Amino acid sequence: MTKTYCSFPFQHQYVHMSGSVRLCCATMENATDKKGNRIHMNNDSLQKTWNSDYMKQARLKMKNGEVLEACTKCVDQEARGYKSMRNDHGEAENLKKVNADGSMDTMPNSMELHFGNVCNLKCKMCGQDYSNQIGKEILQIGEKDKDFLSWVYKQSGNVNNWTNNLSVEYTWFQNERTKSRLIEYVSKYIKKLTIIGGEPTVIPEFYELLDYCYKNNTLREKDITIVTNLTNTNPKMTQWLPEMKSWTIWASLDGIGDTTEYIRYPSNFKKITENLTYYKEMLTEHGNGEITFSPAIQLLNIHQLDDMIKWFIDFSDGAWGDTFHVSWMSQVWYPRICNYDTAPKDYKLMVADKLEKSAEYFSKYKGISFFYNKQIENLRADHLDQGTQKHLQTSFIRYNDTQDKHRKGKTWRELLPELEETLTKAQK
Repeated sequence: MTKTYCSFPFQHQYVHMSGSVRLCCATMENATDKKGNRIHMNNDSLQKTWNSDYMKQARLKMKNGEVLEACTKCVDQEARGYKSMRNDHGEAENLKKVNADGSMDTMPNSMELHFGNVCNLKCKMCGQDYSNQIGKEILQIGEKDKDFLSWVYKQSGNVNNWTNNLSVEYTWFQNERTKSRLIEYVSKYIKKLTIIGGEPTVIPEFYELLDYCYKNNTLREKDITIVTNLTNTNPKMTQWLPEMKSWTIWASLDGIGDTTEYIRYPSNFKKITENLTYYKEMLTEHGNGEITFSPAIQLLNIHQLDDMIKWFIDFSDGAWGDTFHVSWMSQVWYPRICNYDTAPKDYKLMVADKLEKSAEYFSKYKGISFFYNKQIENLRADHLDQGTQKHLQTSFIRYNDTQDKHRKGKTWRELLPELEETLTKAQK
């Protein structure tokens, strides 16, 4: 694969939770029309979008060996030694299919579809772009603590992710015309579909899409990935999943027990385990599925990384690497207070020593070992200057202390006494 090529502009469409269309999930750049207006699901059909000027220019630039501005995140990740989202599928074949003007006569066969930001959780590392509950909570707290609200706005990017619009709610898919066009398009063209929210399983339109494909006999030709927090499911899944060519439950699970309940508030680990077992049983019975664990590695769970992954492996009952997997474990970069670089050096070294004891155990799991050892390496390094680190530590304490006062269950201080101790020392 050449350094500039990625298959996404040639066979893939990405619908952002806002209803905008982008090249892929790794870019913040919206596709635009000739006038510079963003292309949006409520205004433009996906057929028209596929051969828009934006897409045509992207293909031609990539064909000519140019690095797209939209691709900078992947370029940066690869330079750091991480695996990026770039897909190398079918380079020679795809480039041949591009017409002189950058258009394509073939339609895309894959799509990542975000059904807005309607969600039932308020995850620590998430932002209101992905969960409409997060901004609502901050605003509710702000009604009583206006200093906190003002501080959150000023700290945006450090303690609050993606946008300063705390009341943002993306429900573009509820437009009947948009919804019907989308469902019909997916049923007709898309073979490989990834569905994300918000949380898809609490959104009725998600079930409408699956039911439409089921009734029109197109489920059998589709590979469908459902990204879910596992807090909810639907009895109809028993009917739909066996009909699919294949399915993957992409399990957003960031810890075990109290840890995941704190990070993904207000989840219930027992209920999560029950729903996970439900999919496991479906997998065992029909054999056309997979379960992929996708932990977001951060300050609140890095101490438990070894135990968490061992729990994943044990849950697979010997099917690890076959039908059970773990995604490349991404370190949470934003909001910055969630990044474990924020922690005092003593705490990071203590955690690194703990994880080191299990490094040999994970060496037999190639999909895990590299990224597991990468976390240990990062823990032992100093990536932040002392001033920035102390500022982020102060922000971490203020944000989580305030939030914990308005939530039920354990506080971060109760959950992570060693972190509390080292942070207290660092603040002095």
